[in-house]
Amino acid sequence: MKKTIRYSALLAACTLLLAGCRKSFEEVGNVKFGVSIHSETFKVGEPVRFDFDGNPDFISFYSGERGNAYAYKDKDRIVETEMTFSFLTTTTAGAAGHPNPARVPVCYSTDFSGEYTEEAVRAATWVEITDLFSMPTDTGVTDLMSGDVNITEFYPDDETPLYFSYHYLVEAYDSQINNGRTQWNIKQTKFNGIAGESSTVLYDLQGANWKIVLGASYEGATSMPDINSSRILLRSEFQPTRDRECWAVSGPIAKMNYINDGPDKGVGIKAMAEATHRSYEYTYTEPGEYTVTFVAANASVYGRKEVVREVKIEIVEDEGGITPPQPGEWNQ
Repeated sequence: MKKTIRYSALLAACTLLLAGCRKSFEEVGNVKFGVSIHSETFKVGEPVRFDFDGNPDFISFYSGERGNAYAYKDKDRIVETEMTFSFLTTTTAGAAGHPNPARVPVCYSTDFSGEYTEEAVRAATWVEITDLFSMPTDTGVTDLMSGDVNITEFYPDDETPLYFSYHYLVEAYDSQINNGRTQWNIKQTKFNGIAGESSTVLYDLQGANWKIVLGASYEGATSMPDINSSRILLRSEFQPTRDRECWAVSGPIAKMNYINDGPDKGVGIKAMAEATHRSYEYTYTEPGEYTVTFVAANASVYGRKEVVREVKIEIVEDEGGITPPQPGEWNQ
């Protein structure tokens, strides 16, 4: 009887001990983490060093710049934007020095009806903007970048869309000048939303819904222009017996005054398996006042605990010496 009691007591003690161990394994430890800086004012291009106290499992960093601010981690960032248009051009075939055509005008319209017929294209008012872009002037040019051209000012109001076109006119072949047809291959057409240094593609080639409009002059042609998912190919047969004329016309490009950049995301600067981080450096390229945020966390399959540390710094232009304020410390 006494032996049975002793075994029961031992079993109970072991059960309590194991329960205590399991509880300790399941508990995530409190986060001990602090940050200090030697100044609150730094120059553009000068590394800012943040010194750490503690060793959490994870550390995430928010610089306070647009796109990396803790205040926007859980909400969309809606920003004002301007719109640009850009593309790449490659010219092939034809005779060097006698490109045919030597020029493909780029135009926009505010009154195109949206009917992709020769009659509707000719009836619309088209404003030529070719000279705003970098474009080939001869055959044998590969992937010439047009440059980003701001199109915001072309919109008459916020409701009227723009239509864009490439006008392709091949002259009849003349053996005296050997003006065989030049193919114009237009790729990566992009209508972009620009906000500061950030660029978002609003309409790519497929999204802009480009269509080929053939002129009646293409009757009897043995080689036709076409559009696929990656390019607009403007062409005719190599030695046309008559002029060939066509257009590549976009769908309606609506004006966008704002774009949604979505929530900001932090930059992970330490993971659990990494060694202790005692400091972190970051360099700002623009002057301004920034709220810098570090999120430190301990985590396991049983849970997560985190703390948030913030500090305000000022970045100034490098115009010689600056007198920093008294050293400040920001800590737990």
